Amino acid sequence: MKKINVGIDLGTTYSAVATFSKELGRVQVLKNSYGKDCTPSVICIDNGSIMVGEDAKNEQKSGNVNTAAFYKSMMGDSNWSAFINGQEYSAEELSGLYLAHLIQDIKSTNSIDIDGAVITVPAYFNDKQREATIRAGQKAGLKVLKIINEPTSAIIAYGLTGGKEKNVLVYDLGGGTFDVTVANVNGTRIDVLATNGNHQLGGKDWDETLINQVKEKFYSEFGVSIDDHEEDLKELQVKCEEAKKLLSSVASTIITIQCDGYLGKYTVTREDFNDQTYSLLYETILLIKSCFDEISEAQNRPFGWNNIDEVVLVGGSTRMPQVKDMIIKEYGRPPITKDINVDTIVATGAAMQAELCVSNSITLTVASSASANSAKSSGTSMPTAPITLTIHNSDIQDITAHSLGMLALASDEKSYINSIIIRKNSKVNEPFSREYTFSGEKLQVYVLQGEARDPYECDIIGAYSITGMPKDNKSKIKVNFLYNSNGVVEVNACLDNGIVLSSTRENTNETMSEIIARLEREKKEAEEEAKRKSRIEIMLMIDTSGSMSGNRIREARRAAKDFVKEFDLNRVFISVISFADRSQYKCKWENDERRLYHAIDDVDVNDVGYCNAETPINNNYKKFTRDCPRVIVVLTDGYWNDQSTEETAADRAKADGIIIYGIGIGDADEAFLSRISSGKGKKVDLSQLSATFKEVASSIATEVVGNSLK
Repeated sequence: MKKINVGIDLGTTYSAVATFSKELGRVQVLKNSYGKDCTPSVICIDNGSIMVGEDAKNEQKSGNVNTAAFYKSMMGDSNWSAFINGQEYSAEELSGLYLAHLIQDIKSTNSIDIDGAVITVPAYFNDKQREATIRAGQKAGLKVLKIINEPTSAIIAYGLTGGKEKNVLVYDLGGGTFDVTVANVNGTRIDVLATNGNHQLGGKDWDETLINQVKEKFYSEFGVSIDDHEEDLKELQVKCEEAKKLLSSVASTIITIQCDGYLGKYTVTREDFNDQTYSLLYETILLIKSCFDEISEAQNRPFGWNNIDEVVLVGGSTRMPQVKDMIIKEYGRPPITKDINVDTIVATGAAMQAELCVSNSITLTVASSASANSAKSSGTSMPTAPITLTIHNSDIQDITAHSLGMLALASDEKSYINSIIIRKNSKVNEPFSREYTFSGEKLQVYVLQGEARDPYECDIIGAYSITGMPKDNKSKIKVNFLYNSNGVVEVNACLDNGIVLSSTRENTNETMSEIIARLEREKKEAEEEAKRKSRIEIMLMIDTSGSMSGNRIREARRAAKDFVKEFDLNRVFISVISFADRSQYKCKWENDERRLYHAIDDVDVNDVGYCNAETPINNNYKKFTRDCPRVIVVLTDGYWNDQSTEETAADRAKADGIIIYGIGIGDADEAFLSRISSGKGKKVDLSQLSATFKEVASSIATEVVGNSLK
């Protein structure tokens, strides 16, 4: 069995499958088992049996409530599901089931095996919808080669004629989505300039106009709401879709509906239908004008209808006469319709792209436009000489349909914004970067899709965790975004020195409100933690035994005051402790300079005994109030009665993260001071005491907190 690659137009109302024949140099649309090019995108799940296409459409016509249609536009929406045959299905699951049965039908009908597939999506589909489409294809057993925008696919099929340079506008109105794309076509090269759209606007909205009209008339006549009768509503939906199609060729038609034993017959006219749906058509005009405005801004010169060389209609809903009439009114010329099948042109371009994915180039055989024009003008029917074109994958340059950014803290550090990294209409597969300053070990990147600065007006399409930053430092981080050829964003990051950081994709089910509320809470907690950790607590222990009398206690007070002067007391809190036979707090966790000086002046010999019976570290090191940088500074002039207890207590305090400075004068035991200190204990001359206290203060500033405290 022949293995081939295919292009699949996974449409809202109809789908088509095509393949590129290298032997013939052209695309072949593959027929389904009914011998048709297109298969209705309807699925029926009834008592374990799955039907798709014409069979499912017939079930829908009969009012079978276990059918589903128009689910494509709900792809990627976790809040949407269809309840069929006692079970809930997401749009992705329905698409996967539909594709699996469609492909099996195509394979058996055409005696082929399918290796890989390019699947089309509306240009305005967002990242979640594209990823859902990829997963649906994979669930159907397909090797998804690529996701491609429907208008771009149509331009590939239509625009690659090897003729002169031209600007082409593709007006793509399908059953459930609308896209407009403007591209520059030059020989075999396609550069998409701008795209706009609405993935919730399509032929179904024109159907809905007729449905609402009939429902209102039926209710007025019989007082019965068709919405209360699901089977009859399903039948009405199909009849209104058929009536819409009829109004493309007739001036009026009749819609008949039976419900609750009543029969209603209602005439609808094309004129009335056009009036009722003008607002829908006008929305497409506004989206076209937005495209023109975006191109004007990018090119820094006006761009409008006069810059368009050709308009191509794509999608079954463009058969409505009002669409062509609108194009003629706005453009001044009719759209191109010759040799274009609006139902299969998207699948045709996708088939060409599928072959480009595996071969990187294809050779296309097309009729010579010059020969065709000559034959037409002469009135002859001579066959035109075909020409061949070699198309390379790199010839097709698509763009982003939406801006992509990340949730970031605004410069005022009070609010969150969408910090745009990739602007709308930027080239696909081109990396974009933005630099941020970040302090922490983990950066959460929430990828947003949308044009607004306000994140609440954007979609969350992914979350990444960036790790590997240096600890305890502010880092300059370059966040890199790449919008790949499937229209799916990829995120990575590096430091400003080029070191690549670890980037991990994470699942998130949080809403924007939940994310921002959590980030604000975490920011507040981090600020409180930083504020808490920025506090420094110091116990200043001064020996006041009898040997400290006279000049020693006076110099001790002066040195202690010089020590206090070195600090920014907004952050530093000091307890002054006098010790001899016992301890006494002269002040506790004080940061007022005047009160600290008063406490130091209150330190005096013999106020807590005459000898050194106290163990001040052992009795006080657990009295710090916060888990913050903690320091003990001890000044003594002699031996203590129980130095071994103090050494044990000092070891415990240091193990708990407390920094101890031992300073000695007079007959102090230098070896003991070294054992209790975090570094080397210091014994100094009395004349050096004030300078030594200043050195200790400087050491606390640099070694304890890593910067100046003043």
